[in-house]
Amino acid sequence: MKKLLTLFLAPILMLPLCSCLSVDYTYRDAVIDSLPKYTSEVFYTSGGFQDYTDYAKYTYDSIPIENFETSEYFSAVTEKDVEEILLYLENFESWVETVGGELKDNYDFDKTVVRVGDFFYIETKYGQPIGDGTYDKFDNYDIYYFDIDAQILYYLHNNI
Repeated sequence: MKKLLTLFLAPILMLPLCSCLSVDYTYRDAVIDSLPKYTSEVFYTSGGFQDYTDYAKYTYDSIPIENFETSEYFSAVTEKDVEEILLYLENFESWVETVGGELKDNYDFDKTVVRVGDFFYIETKYGQPIGDGTYDKFDNYDIYYFDIDAQILYYLHNNI
């Protein structure tokens, strides 16, 4: 009787474990997912598990401006924003030079495309606690920059 109970009970108890096998652990980016599906993507990374620098470009057929105007993430670029975005880009480009490799070989963001009328989102850990201190301005950030004319979303991440 014990063997019979074990024979039937074991599979029933293992059933919840099977559902774990079908879980999708793919990383999802809420900002990119908030936009329509892109038509092409290129993605370059350098670094490891904790310290890394990423650069990606997502090309779209046509995203109406209304998608950005109603977005919970994106804001229209102003003159003041141009200065701030360029500061981040200068920092990012210094890291691209430092890490080199495939990332450096394929980094092609042209800072002259940063202009009023495009859309951007910067997510940063600036001021948040880390250890005994806080994150500095350029310690950990994501930049999403959408060039409305080219219909390209640029993604730049650095946390070195």
